[in-house]
Order: sequence, then structure tokens, then C-alpha cells
Amino acid sequence: MNNDWRDLVEKFLDERNAAYDTLAKRLLARKSILAYILKYAVSEFVDCSLEDIEKKYIEGEPSATINTVPLDDTLDIKGKHTESNSPLEGLVTFDIIFDALAPSSGEPIKLIINIEPQKTTTSIDYKLMKRAVYYVARLISSQKEKEFHGDDYNGLKKVYSIWITMDVQNYRANSIQEYSLTEKVLHGDFHDKLQNYDLIKIIILNLGIKSTSHKLLDLLHLLFMDLKSSEEKEIILHDQYNIDLTHDMRKELTQMGGLMEPLLKVATVKATEETEKKSKLEDIRNAMQSWGLTAQDAMTGLKISPELQKELLPLI
Repeated sequence: MNNDWRDLVEKFLDERNAAYDTLAKRLLARKSILAYILKYAVSEFVDCSLEDIEKKYIEGEPSATINTVPLDDTLDIKGKHTESNSPLEGLVTFDIIFDALAPSSGEPIKLIINIEPQKTTTSIDYKLMKRAVYYVARLISSQKEKEFHGDDYNGLKKVYSIWITMDVQNYRANSIQEYSLTEKVLHGDFHDKLQNYDLIKIIILNLGIKSTSHKLLDLLHLLFMDLKSSEEKEIILHDQYNIDLTHDMRKELTQMGGLMEPLLKVATVKATEETEKKSKLEDIRNAMQSWGLTAQDAMTGLKISPELQKELLPLI
């Protein structure tokens, strides 16, 4: 069932499902969700409480390219533009972009955070990492005359580009990678200060078909990959993550569940088939042990169809 289920999910994610994309962006643009991403993926916030991140350190309202549909008044998407326009490089549209204040020993420092949900990496013709590198480069270059002016490069702000891949390939499922600029001294003893070059971070969050023990990956899996009902998810979000859904968040979660309902039906049928097979196997083994029958004779006596016999025989 695992291979069949993986194929079904991959097919669903590979399809150009604009409604699913929009719902994913809406949920990810919520401060309560963003707080978890910052807490468990961004080093500057590792010692902060989720409440402080949500209420003190995320500036304004996260901006996303989904503002054609009104959201909750308190969470209306506004603020930082999601587009970066260069006369030579053209227009880049970021899914979600916002400013955050990172606690430090002195005054909080400003970060520019970009979140990019990516349904799949199997149907694109380029390497996702190269796109991520391009995005952080644009986030850096777009700061000129916005965050700093002229040659005052001291005003350059650190940028994060965080990619959430809803990919179910076994070799990358339930993993997190971080990429950054580092210093390598080739000669001499001089070391530059970390804050002078620690300006870009790329973080890849890879989901899988199964939940995991990692708090953030498990939350994202629950939101985007789990086939539990929206009611079950709401209870888990409250009990395990202390996230209370607003009216719009509840609506978005329900709509997302509706889009995945065909998968749920298939999964239910397959689960029933697996249960029936396990029951048949137990009956066959009991018959073999009790009456000294061969596997073939036991299956014939139990009136198991020839097709099912072929499936069960290697498992006995």
C-alpha cells in the first residue's frame, strides 16, 4: 500500500492544482504558523517563545500573492511587496515575504524572510536549489535604495528563503537542509566578523507521507499531507500546538481537505483491502497449523479466489 499511496500523492501534487496552492499560501501566511517555522528553522529564534515570535518579532502582516480573497481583518495580507522588479532581470514574484525582528544581545536586528511552498520537485525542469539561490540573490539586490542607499552597504539586511517541499520521495522525505555563506581562510590568521557575511540562508523543509518526531515537520505534515478530517486536525492543532483556528483558517483547512477527499477514499479502500488480506493470511496459517495442510490446500479449502491466492502465497 505504501508504494501505491506514494504514487497517488505524487500524482496529486504534480497536478497544477491552483486551489491547493492558494490554500497552502494562506495557511502559511498566518502568524501562528509562521511562528513555528521561525522557531524551528531560523537560528535567531531558537530560544524565543512561540508567543513572542508571533506577537513581537514578526513585523506587520506577512505579505503573500493571495490577496484577491479577503482574509480575517486582523490578518489581511498587506505590507511588504511580494514582487522584485529589475530592468535587466525582470519580475520575480515571491509567494510569502515579510520582515522579522531577531532578538540579539543589543537591539533586535531586521531579517527579510521568504517562504516558498513547493508541491513537488519531480515535475520541474530545473534544480530547486538553483532557484532558491536565485531568490536569495534577488532578495539581497532588491534592498538597494530600499533598506540602504547609495554605497551604504552596512544597511544590508540578512535574508532567509525557506522552501517547503511537499515531496514524498523516500530519499529526501522528513529532512531539513540549511545552506549559507561561510568563511574559509586560505592563508594567514585573519577572520572577518560573522555578521559581515552571514547574510543569506536557504532552508529546505522536505515533507513525507508519514509524520515524524520533528515538531515543525510534523505540523506541516498535518496541515498539508495528513488525511485526517479538518475537525481532527483542529483538535490536534489546539492540543499539541496551541494553535486556535480563526474562522478563515478553519474554512481553508476544510477546503484543503475537500481537495484531498478523493485520495482519502482511495486510502480507505486500500486500508480495508489490507485488513482483509491480513485476516485471510491468519486464517490460512491457522488451517495449515491445525490440519497439517499445505498453503495451497488451505487456500482452496477456504475458497479464496485464484487471483487473491497469487497475492497471498508469497506472504505465507
